[in-house]
Amino acid sequence: VIFNLFFVIVCKMAEDGVAFASIITQYVSAALILIHMARQNDDCAFRLRDMKSGLDKIEVKRVLGLGIPAGLQNAIFAVANLFIQSAVNSFDSVMVKENSAAANAMAAFYTACSTFMGQNLGAGKQKRMLESYFIGLTYSFAVGAVLGVALFVFGREFLSLFANDEAVIEAGLQRTRIMSFSYAFSAFMDCTIAACRGIGKSFAPTVIVIMGSCVFRVVWIYTVFAYFRTIPSLYLLYIFSWAITAIAEIICFVINYKKLYSAEIIEEKE
Repeated sequence: VIFNLFFVIVCKMAEDGVAFASIITQYVSAALILIHMARQNDDCAFRLRDMKSGLDKIEVKRVLGLGIPAGLQNAIFAVANLFIQSAVNSFDSVMVKENSAAANAMAAFYTACSTFMGQNLGAGKQKRMLESYFIGLTYSFAVGAVLGVALFVFGREFLSLFANDEAVIEAGLQRTRIMSFSYAFSAFMDCTIAACRGIGKSFAPTVIVIMGSCVFRVVWIYTVFAYFRTIPSLYLLYIFSWAITAIAEIICFVINYKKLYSAEIIEEKE
């Protein structure tokens, strides 16, 4: 935030200033994290001398197996959002301005869910694994619901923070009235994806979310939206894509969780 304000206000830069600020922030954050880890004395300590012996191929494979699908998912999400933005751009400038005025912030609960699932898996505490999933799901859904209701009730005041033009605000209300009742349901999709990654499964959930929330959205743009050409027909794609993807992700999680539990029972008997 500070870098954005500095480059845009002080340096008189536009989108290139915001991009430059993002790049700097990534490197600064990475450096601060490494410095913090270097000062630790537990298993999370980072020491350059420990890398002299080489990387553990098995662990590298596991990390890449989780990380690459997650990164691919985020990249494809960005591409899918371009199609949505192009649909928004088909309206007048008022609607285009509005599209940048609303956002959804529940990612912290998904990260926590994945982290605690992984920790309890490593500790062999199966009951707490499910508790972590349900707690993360409940909290993220509750936050989404509360924010959604607040956005519906105080939508005009919220949009007034970003725009002074009454026409822009009215256009924004068309979006917020739909999205305010949709945000909470994204928790079922995102939290379940996080839970799958927490138990070491990343590829299948990534394929599902790409098909359900990326490919489906593109198809929706060229079918449902192309037919109706209205703002509701555009933004309803979110809750439909979240619902479809969530159902598939929950099925995937249940299957993988049962397999994991069955494998642990067999190991205990052996």
